[in-house]
Amino acid sequence: MHLAVIKIIVTIYLFNKFREATSHQLTLPRAKAVCSPALASLGVRKLRVHKYLLYNSIDLNHAINLFIPILESTPPEEIVRRGWRYDPPKAISDVFESIVGAVFVDTGYDLDRTGHIVTWLMEDILEALSPSIPKDPVSELLEWLASNGCSGKMVFRWVSPPLCVENSD
Repeated sequence: MHLAVIKIIVTIYLFNKFREATSHQLTLPRAKAVCSPALASLGVRKLRVHKYLLYNSIDLNHAINLFIPILESTPPEEIVRRGWRYDPPKAISDVFESIVGAVFVDTGYDLDRTGHIVTWLMEDILEALSPSIPKDPVSELLEWLASNGCSGKMVFRWVSPPLCVENSD
């Protein structure tokens, strides 16, 4: 429910801002606004949720502490355009979503009142959106492959980056 409320609010915002855009043209900007890096960025920069998280995991603690400076210093425009480069712990965006859900419940399920609060929280991310926002490299590749008759024939697998070996010459 939490993410659905955010998606509805962002969709309404985009529809009102870009009245001439088609639903297809608004799909990518909405996806970029509600992706984990964008919501984690808002959770850290706007609500400072990381200061209130209680967790019993050294790995999660390390991951959150590693991403806090990145999320604090990365401009919203960068998060929107190149969010695919960032993979913050999902716990941060989950807390942001939960807070929005709590606001929605506390307002008596009033989407209008919740929308004002969420739009205010997300204003810098929302301002960076447009129907002409560039796609991420994987989407570009998939579209190119499909347009060349290769859809359904591709297989992706994660390959870790090669280790750098110093040349002792």
